[in-house]
Amino acid sequence: MKQFLYDYPITNIAIQIGNRDIELKVVDDPDRFLDTLSREDKGGRLYLPYWAYFWESSIGLARHVSELGETLSGQHILEIGCGFGLVGIVACQVGGNVVFTDFEHDALLFAKHNAQHNNVHAADYVQMDWNMSCFQSKFDVILASDVIYEAQNWQPIIDFLKNHLILDGTVLLAEPNRKNASGFFRELRENGFTFEKSTCSISLDNRNAQINLYTIRRD
Repeated sequence: MKQFLYDYPITNIAIQIGNRDIELKVVDDPDRFLDTLSREDKGGRLYLPYWAYFWESSIGLARHVSELGETLSGQHILEIGCGFGLVGIVACQVGGNVVFTDFEHDALLFAKHNAQHNNVHAADYVQMDWNMSCFQSKFDVILASDVIYEAQNWQPIIDFLKNHLILDGTVLLAEPNRKNASGFFRELRENGFTFEKSTCSISLDNRNAQINLYTIRRD
């Protein structure tokens, strides 16, 4: 019998992150929701249900966060585009004080459910559009995986980082080697940031993906 969560058919997956086994509930066959969940805003901007897919980038970033371990303990951490919550869960488990955010309310429901299932109970969940931030505070660390896929998002994300990262803070960003990503990092430099890059290989559902990991700081 198929399981459902928040009216979505779900499948259970287990991801090994360091010495941790993270169990997640994710949307089963998200392609079926492309038509029903896609929508346009008043300006004609199309919103696709990217949150309903489990992306390899989140595994790469979660493993990087796990490797950083205690260096993140006690840090005030914000994740943008949290999706099913994997990265934020690991950040909590290494001792970070994490705020999960996503544009989509349903994504936050899944993230909170998955966090609690993995014994993460001290976290905050905020529905947020990075074009119109609701935060007044700044953060020690900002996490993001696979959020720079559209050029229209680049400057709003960069502005968000400028407004909400402390002066000596760190952004940890993962992206799956997209061809247009170089444009984002060119704009990032132009806005006073520097970065270091590393790569890792992630296997998911018999697919292999090269994930680029960036450590970003103010210049």
